[in-house]
Amino acid sequence: MAKYRPNNKLEKKILTLLQVLINTDDGEEDYDTTWYPNGFASNQISIGHDGTGSNDGAFRFLRPCIPNNAKIVKAVLRVKSGVNSTKRPVFVIKGLKEPASNTFGAGARPSSRTKTTATVAWTPGADWAINTWYESPDIKAIIEEIIKQDEYTGKALGLVIEDNGSPSNNYENIYDFNSAPANAARLILTLQPNVN
Repeated sequence: MAKYRPNNKLEKKILTLLQVLINTDDGEEDYDTTWYPNGFASNQISIGHDGTGSNDGAFRFLRPCIPNNAKIVKAVLRVKSGVNSTKRPVFVIKGLKEPASNTFGAGARPSSRTKTTATVAWTPGADWAINTWYESPDIKAIIEEIIKQDEYTGKALGLVIEDNGSPSNNYENIYDFNSAPANAARLILTLQPNVN
């Protein structure tokens, strides 16, 4: 009888969906000075340039379940538009370079925290429709840099979408957790376990 030999070329992929779970885990920072835990207005986070200065959004995801030696195949951030928009902002996504990201607040604003070296540019480039989900480019390099820290605990990770030189009055509004938990930002990870 022939001996069974597993095929190491088979790829089993795991899809992990993380969502902002509490109100202190997302919000808007205006002009690198003021933190709004419920977004600036109407429980919406503005990201881009509001005519006065830059606005950034920040998001914290609890307990990202990433098995040891797993390979991140893809990672994307999904946000839900709060308004119809024809604006053309320019974003850059960064990670918080922390072993276990803490919640945000006036004394723990995104601009005051260390970011990843890896960044990903995101220029939406099309009109946004209210109540529609929009997906970032692949941010796996950012996630990999966070989880490869020697001190990384797997308790939480943080991401920031920053204005990146948007023209004046060009920004997008996305829903904050406080608008409704189902509207909160999501991080979707596609993982491939180590098969060797």
